[in-house]
Amino acid sequence: MSFKPKFEISTHLSNLLTQIALCRERILTLKILPKREVSLKRSARLRMIHSSTAIEGNPLNLKEVENILQGKIVTGVSEKDRLEVINYEKVMKYIDRLVEKQKPPSWEKAILKIHKLTTDNILPPDQSGHYRKGPVYIVSQPAKKILYTAPKASKVPKMMKDLCAWLKNDKTQELSPVIISAIAHHQFVTIHPFSDGNGRTARALATLILYKKGYDIKKMFALEDYYNLNRSDYYKAISNARKKKDLLIFLEYFAQGLLTELQHILQKVERFTYEVKGEKQPIYLSQRQRDILDFVSINGKAHRNDIVELTKVSPKTAYRELEFLRKKGLLKRRAKGPATHYTLAKQKS
Repeated sequence: MSFKPKFEISTHLSNLLTQIALCRERILTLKILPKREVSLKRSARLRMIHSSTAIEGNPLNLKEVENILQGKIVTGVSEKDRLEVINYEKVMKYIDRLVEKQKPPSWEKAILKIHKLTTDNILPPDQSGHYRKGPVYIVSQPAKKILYTAPKASKVPKMMKDLCAWLKNDKTQELSPVIISAIAHHQFVTIHPFSDGNGRTARALATLILYKKGYDIKKMFALEDYYNLNRSDYYKAISNARKKKDLLIFLEYFAQGLLTELQHILQKVERFTYEVKGEKQPIYLSQRQRDILDFVSINGKAHRNDIVELTKVSPKTAYRELEFLRKKGLLKRRAKGPATHYTLAKQKS
C-alpha cells in the first residue's frame, strides 16, 4: 500500500469533529413522528441527486428532478440531463444495498459499479465503469485555461488499487469516518480515474463511506447541498489542498460542510419533536415498517410483492404491515386487485 496520506488534526478540525459527533448523537436520539422522518429522508435524497448533478452543470431545478424521478414528463429537458438524474438515483439505491450488507464492500468493485450506474447510456460502454485510457484535464470556463492535469492513464489502475487498499487498512479504520470520507473524496478527484463522471462518483463514494461507517444519520443529510451553494469554494478547497500538498485544507472544508448540513437537520428535527409531545397517541414504528416507508418514499409507490422482496417476509405479513401503515395514516392504498399499490399519504404541515 503506497498511498499514505499526510495530514494533521488541527484544533479547528478537532472541534469540528467533536461538534459533528454531538450533533449526530442529538439527531439520532430525538424522537419525531414517522411522517416527518420520511419527509426529511425524501427531501435529503432529492437534494442529494439535484445538487450532485447540478455541480456538474445539470440545469434542472429541484422540482424538475422530483418530477423526473416520479416518471412525469418534463418539457425542454435534454436526454443527457434526464439520464443524469435517473442514473444518480440508481447510484443511491445501490449504495443503500451495499450498506445493508454486513461484510465490507470490495471498494474497487463498488467504485466501478457506481461509475457505471452514473454514466449508463451517457458514456460509451467501453468508458462507463472502466478506467480511462487517455489524458484528462480540468479546464476553466470560459477561458479554456488548464487548471489541473490528472495523472497519466497508465498510472490510474495502480493508484486506485492503492486507494482501495488504504480504505481497507486497519490503521485507516482508527480514523474518524469523516476524515476517511474526506481523504477518499480528495484522492479520488486527484486521480480522476474516468473520462467523465468523476465528481459525481467521488461524492457518491464519500457518501457510501459515511453510511458504511455508521454516519448515515437516518439518511437525512445531503452534503452535496453545501458544495452546490458555493461551487467555487468547493473546487478551491480541492485545488488548494492539492497545490499546497496540505490535506488539512480540504479536511476542514469537508468537516465544516457536514456540520453545517447536520445543524440544519437538527433544527428541523428539534422543531418536529414538539409534535410528538403534542400527539395523543404517538406512533412508534418497527425497523421493518420504517424500511417500508423509506422504500415508498424513494420509489413513489410499493406493491405487496415489492415489500415481500424488500423485507423477506411472507405475502400475508407484507400485506399486514402495509395495512398497518395505511390505518395509521402514513400510506394510502390505490387501485384494486393485482394493481393494488400503496403511496405516501399526504400529510398536513
